[in-house]
Amino acid sequence: MIIKDNFVLNYHPSPERRFLNTTNMKGIIIYRSKYGATSQYAAWLSAALNIPAVAQQQLSRDQLASAGYVILGSPIYMGKLLMRKWLQRQEAALAGKQLFLYLVTATKPDKVEKLQGYIRLNVPPGIRSNCRCFFFPGKIIYRQLSLADKMKVKTGSLLARLMHKKLDVSEFNNVDEAHIQELVQDIARFTGASGGKFMIQAS
Repeated sequence: MIIKDNFVLNYHPSPERRFLNTTNMKGIIIYRSKYGATSQYAAWLSAALNIPAVAQQQLSRDQLASAGYVILGSPIYMGKLLMRKWLQRQEAALAGKQLFLYLVTATKPDKVEKLQGYIRLNVPPGIRSNCRCFFFPGKIIYRQLSLADKMKVKTGSLLARLMHKKLDVSEFNNVDEAHIQELVQDIARFTGASGGKFMIQAS
């Protein structure tokens, strides 16, 4: 795991296993987004890698079957991946592919055990060994939240106070294109692409 200033990158549950041995270098990004952060990262990755980004709900069986490697993107809410059930349903279809998973979370980078727990609790065992995981910072814009999510935030804040714990529920937006660089470079290593092919231009 690599910890940078405000986000965690490059966590491999099975570090001794580098990449799957495959000749199929056709890639696809499959994401599920709720408030836009995950879809924004998907759009940046799509532009950087020149591969399609498809919302999980719109994905066809043929699109998944034809891909040699898959980038999966999901936010985390209350410790659960938004695409958790889909991963469980598609475990067999994903098992033979090289996977790259980026999780969008508000969890602080020093909460290493908590971050690793997201992988253990949400990623099916059958695909963990071929799944390389990355954590990207997200955002909370209170006015954009659904009523149910606003209530969850308020309830969580109240419970934290009762347990004498600190819970920061202030608004923030740490979504930035620069955060995808490590993932892009990892995919370049997997595909054998030259270092310049997937470079992100500095703004």
